[in-house]
Amino acid sequence: MSTPQDFTSLLDAARSGRSDVDQQLFDLTYAALRRIASQSLRRASGQATLNPTALVHEAYIKLSDSALNEAQDSEHFYRLFARAMRQIVIDACRQHLTPRHGAGLIVATLTDGLVGGERPLDELLAMDQALNKLEAVDPELASLVMLHYFAGMTFSEIASARQQNERTVRRHWELARMYLLDGQPVAPG
Repeated sequence: MSTPQDFTSLLDAARSGRSDVDQQLFDLTYAALRRIASQSLRRASGQATLNPTALVHEAYIKLSDSALNEAQDSEHFYRLFARAMRQIVIDACRQHLTPRHGAGLIVATLTDGLVGGERPLDELLAMDQALNKLEAVDPELASLVMLHYFAGMTFSEIASARQQNERTVRRHWELARMYLLDGQPVAPG
């Protein structure tokens, strides 16, 4: 995997109009974006009708070129994609909960669901609402939650992307968790 500095250099080149780096950025990020999509869909309890490839492409369409034009670095780029994927999955879950799309019906499938990390739809929607509230109070903590919970980045990956100590990232994670559980702002300690 490349360094955040390499990624930032490619973003700068793409923003300056060099079309030859678009494919390099795509190649560099596609595997990570599919991993993020897989984790987002796992958290949707298998209820979303998307697969990881479709989710990556839906997010790419949703963002169009804005991800390349707005992103300052790799963390910001992945955060934009994680947010877009989260919105797509939440919309799919909300749609699934409408009577027209089978809300309350027992779903039977011929294939096994994804193992691990599955959440009931109402829990996923509650998490989305709590995250929106946290974002209004502390955007940095909300960003950390999106990167770890929705994008599946490890604390060391987040620390590297943010150029912070991993202990600091873990401490901020605990603050975010306390806020999400209590719904009350928590002062850094």
